[in-house]
Amino acid sequence: MKNGKIILIAAAVVIIAAVVMVAVFGSDRGNLPDNPGNVNADSSNNAADNNNENGGNDKEQDAPKERTGYFFEYKGVQIGINDEAASILEALGEPMHYFEAPSCAFEGMDKIYSYSGFEFTTYTKDNVDYIASIVFLDDTVTTREGITLNASLEDIETAYGNDYEKSFNRYSYSDGNCVLSFIVENNEVVSVEYALPADDQEG
Repeated sequence: MKNGKIILIAAAVVIIAAVVMVAVFGSDRGNLPDNPGNVNADSSNNAADNNNENGGNDKEQDAPKERTGYFFEYKGVQIGINDEAASILEALGEPMHYFEAPSCAFEGMDKIYSYSGFEFTTYTKDNVDYIASIVFLDDTVTTREGITLNASLEDIETAYGNDYEKSFNRYSYSDGNCVLSFIVENNEVVSVEYALPADDQEG
């Protein structure tokens, strides 16, 4: 009888111990995430989101500002009055013709570079060459607004409006840095020129 009681007590102790162990270890496991990798995944996602946001901001900050005013564009190369000539010449390559002469208005030499359909002249200031004028030579080139030699006055007014200065048969538009002029004869454009404002041509 005593032996039976001892066996029952021992069995009860084992059962209680087993229940306690299950309760303790089961509770601890319940506190662990189902997928520990989710923590890293969430962190990675958050980092990626932050990178995307920062990247977007950087792109917006680094995006070049759109150029305004009058300027000529040839095969993707923008050529504007007072632009430094060196990078433009590098982008355009060897000119078809080159001519230079002592400048009447600036220091050094006036240099004329001729390409297919147009030519431009440079002036020198502090040993740096800048674009002084751009002239169309034929109707294979066009202004960015679509005007070429042989266009009509109506075409010009449609593209640029009628806020121009007229001197004889010359119609001129100015943005402060550049004067864009058209000479019209018999309602046909015979000359297109981008040039320095008159005040700036005095050096």
